[in-house]
This record gives sequence, C-alpha cells and structure tokens, in this order.
Amino acid sequence: MMTLISGCASTGGNVGVVDSEKRGAPQPSKQTQTKEAQTKKPSAGRAQVPAIARPRSSAAQTLLAQANTALRDNAPATAIVLLERAVRIEPREAQLWMRLSKAHLDKGETQIALQHARKAIALAGTDQNKQTGAWLQLANVYEAQGRDGDARNIRQRYGRGSG
Repeated sequence: MMTLISGCASTGGNVGVVDSEKRGAPQPSKQTQTKEAQTKKPSAGRAQVPAIARPRSSAAQTLLAQANTALRDNAPATAIVLLERAVRIEPREAQLWMRLSKAHLDKGETQIALQHARKAIALAGTDQNKQTGAWLQLANVYEAQGRDGDARNIRQRYGRGSG
C-alpha cells in the first residue's frame, strides 16, 4: 500500500497580477471576512500593479490562469488549492506567492497572506516589476490588518510602479 503525502510550504504574496491586455481595465477586489480574522477591504484607490512575466512552466501557467479565474469568481479556497500546486512546481516564482497571498487575503486569512507576501518579496530578486508587485501585495495585507500607516508608506514608495 502506498501513501501519498503532500505538503504546502507557506511563507510569502496579495497583488493583483494584471495581464498586459487587461492593464487598463479595473481589477475588482473581492474579499470575505471570517470569524477568526476581522479585516477591512483594501481601498479602491490602490496603485496599479505592473505586468509581471508568467511562470516558466506551462503547468504552473495553467494553474495560475485557473486560480485567477477562481479569484474572479470569488472562490479563494479553490484558488489556494491551485496555487499551492503551482508553488510545488515552481517554488521560487514570486508571482505565484503573490497570488497565493491574495487568495488567503480574500479568504480573510491575513496572517497566512502576510507570510506569503513576505516570501514573494524575498523571491522577487532584482526584477523591479516583481518587487513592486510583492511590496504592493504586502501593503494590501497591512491595510486589511488595520496597519494603514505601514500600507500608506509602502504605496508611497511603490505605488507608481517605479520601485
């Protein structure tokens, strides 16, 4: 008998990843609150997130696209499952951690979202778009946690996408 054990590393990114084709379109912010975490929705005036290159693996790209659809359909739990699979394929891809952070934030799980945002920042390396996206995701998490001053400081630094 074979037992399959799967785990999920959890540490780092809520940034709206924007396709270059949809860059000008408004990106809805869908959040739910849970009994454990009382969070507030990020402000509608959030900075536009820069376009970020897709993951290298076609499997991770497919999972990311499915997760983005799940997030648009207000199904963060489904998005989390898909993104956790994608992270197992490409564990060093900052964009996947950013989206995983967003999914947890949409589910009201701010502590996990914070861990994933920090992981995305650590993995962004020298890529300015990934750095900006990861930091703006952290700002969204901070805002949901009521840390408005910290969120504002990050947005002032990264809000224009200039890094």
